[in-house]
Amino acid sequence: MPSASELTRLRARYRDIFETVRQQLEARLLQERAAFSCQDCGPVADMDAALSQAHPGCGYRPWLKLLPQALQSDIGQDVWRRLQEIEAYKKTFSCHMCGVCCRFASSEFSFEELLGKARQGDGFARQFTSIFLPYESTQAARERFPAMVEDVLSHVAPKEAVYFYHCPYVGEDNRCTIYGRPQRPGICDTYPDTPLTFIYERCAWKPWQDAVGNDALLAHATIELCAYWLARIERILEETAS
Repeated sequence: MPSASELTRLRARYRDIFETVRQQLEARLLQERAAFSCQDCGPVADMDAALSQAHPGCGYRPWLKLLPQALQSDIGQDVWRRLQEIEAYKKTFSCHMCGVCCRFASSEFSFEELLGKARQGDGFARQFTSIFLPYESTQAARERFPAMVEDVLSHVAPKEAVYFYHCPYVGEDNRCTIYGRPQRPGICDTYPDTPLTFIYERCAWKPWQDAVGNDALLAHATIELCAYWLARIERILEETAS
C-alpha cells in the first residue's frame, strides 16, 4: 500500500492530473456534441451542464446514445493499451531483494481498522493483515528505518494518525520464509501491482515507478471519469425515454 507520505503526494498529483484529463475529455466529447442541436437547450461549458440539460425528446439524445461507445470502446481501448504498456515495461525490471517492502509499510489505518475492513470484504486488507504485523510503536519503526519514518511523519498532519507494519516471515537474507506456501498472499507475488504503491527510494522497481507513475495516474483518472459519466448517461437515458 502507499505510505502515508506517499499517499499525500499522490493525492496532490492526482487532483492536478484528474483536472487535466477532465478538461481534455470534456473538450473531445463536447466537440462531438456540436454535430447535434436542440431548440430547448442552450450552450454548455462542461459535461455536467450538458448532461443536466437532457430531457425527453432532446435533440442531443442521439449524442447521449453514442457516448457509451466512445467512452467504452475508443477511450477505453486507449486506457487499456496504456496499462498494458505499463505492465510490459515492468517486466524489464527485477527485484534485487532489499527486503524493505517486507520490513516497512505504513498506513493511515490501525491494525484493528484493517481487520475490520477485511471482515467487510476488503481483499487487500484481508491479505495484508494475514501476514503483516504492526510495530510496537512509532519509535520501534524509527529505530529500524529512521529516515523513512521521518519522511512519512513529515507529510502527515499533526492530528492525523499513521501506523507502521512489518512482515515476520522475511529472513535475515531478505528471502521470504513462506515462499511458495499457501499462507503467502497474492499481494506479495504481485508487488508492486501498480506504480501507485509505496516503493522504497532504492528499490529495483523505483525507476519503473518514476517512468510510468504519471501515465498510471492518467489512466486511473480516465477510468474514474468514464465510469462516472457512463453511470449518469445510463440513468439519464432511462429517465428521458419517450
